[in-house]
Amino acid sequence: MLMDTRMTAEEFARRKNELPDGGRWHELHEGQPVVMEAPDDSHGNAVLNLSRALAEWFKARTEQSVGYACHEIGLKVASEPDTVLCPAISFFDSGQQFEETEKMVADQLPKLVIDIASANDRRQEMRRRTLFYMDAGVKTVWVPDPMKKEVQVIGRGNHTLSLGEWQTLDGGESLVDFRLKVSDIFVQPEWWTGR
Repeated sequence: MLMDTRMTAEEFARRKNELPDGGRWHELHEGQPVVMEAPDDSHGNAVLNLSRALAEWFKARTEQSVGYACHEIGLKVASEPDTVLCPAISFFDSGQQFEETEKMVADQLPKLVIDIASANDRRQEMRRRTLFYMDAGVKTVWVPDPMKKEVQVIGRGNHTLSLGEWQTLDGGESLVDFRLKVSDIFVQPEWWTGR
């Protein structure tokens, strides 16, 4: 914990840059700003690979407005006291194009959240984090787990689906026609290894 006084989501958004390291990796848990463990390379690989696949999916849909993705944007998932979580990627499909991009805390909820179970604190709290997203109204949550090389797909009103690295992640209703091999989420990019 960084301070003893509670903050609202609005105060957190306004003051996040004043926190150590410019607020990087900070979230608001029950009104208290907390610093999360910095993720490792496996987290970065997953973010890069998913971002690249999403970019290709967006590019294939240039004739239609399908939404946009934001990285590390704060999502207010509980009130009084406020909780703001910052998943790796949030996909918004409503409002003005890129409306939420520059905000510390989004004004609306995304349709899809991708929260990577990489650092220990995220792994230990992932069930709770997922319940926060669902209770707030997020339709679908993907939880890539670099250690297990699997992806959990949690949808409102559906059973949780665990996909192994030999399977394919399907965007379902949230990202129609999006498909990505689970193993491709966790592979280290060739430029990283110097090949």
